[in-house]
Amino acid sequence: MAPPALLLFFLSPVMAALLLPRMLATAAEAQGEETCSPVLCGNVTIQFPFMIVQEQAAQTKCGWAGFQVVCHDNTPFLGYYRDGYQFQILNISYNTGSLLVADVHKLTDFNPSSPRCHAPRANSTTKVGPPFSISPWNQYLIFYNCEKAPAPAQREQLVETICRNNTFVRAAELSDKSGSYGPYFLEGCGASVVPVLGASGKMNASRYEDLISDGFLLTWQLSSLPPLPPQMSSKFIPASS
Repeated sequence: MAPPALLLFFLSPVMAALLLPRMLATAAEAQGEETCSPVLCGNVTIQFPFMIVQEQAAQTKCGWAGFQVVCHDNTPFLGYYRDGYQFQILNISYNTGSLLVADVHKLTDFNPSSPRCHAPRANSTTKVGPPFSISPWNQYLIFYNCEKAPAPAQREQLVETICRNNTFVRAAELSDKSGSYGPYFLEGCGASVVPVLGASGKMNASRYEDLISDGFLLTWQLSSLPPLPPQMSSKFIPASS
């Protein structure tokens, strides 16, 4: 493309004055595609292939589709603003292609002062899609909203939630080969599955709020991404919230 100054040579002074700001902005955008700088949102560094998007828009030139991040109140969230915040990003490992996220919206369900206090009703995994997948390093909590209290034999494996209205949680030790947690479902109870990173060994389900806050691992395939844009700056830029 010809330089803006060369194109302006063929235009009248009036047309040149009108077109110059737009042409310079276009040139700056094109250059910005090659010089995307890392952005610091809270304590998390957001850089390629991730991109910071504005809360009222979802357009940027500095990352790849599916890696959008909203920096809200100096806290990074994965996903478009217009679709609602998805997961809070706690950490990103660019070398291993993984990120630690927390489904913090689940914690708002546990409000003992509210008559609508309940265990989560939707699986966190339903929010996960390409380019991300659930890491096999995660463990799982299963939450129950029951019509009535389960039988005493079943209660031995359950922990009552803070809601205390026939809502329970348990740690799932393993899934079957199909990835289903069917053996853990209880008759008369709605169930949801929430991944947590936890730790090695058996989890303490009574710490369910802490486990949700500590997050779980998502991964993406490094080999499927295009190479880094050239001339990427190493200078960090604070994200505007």
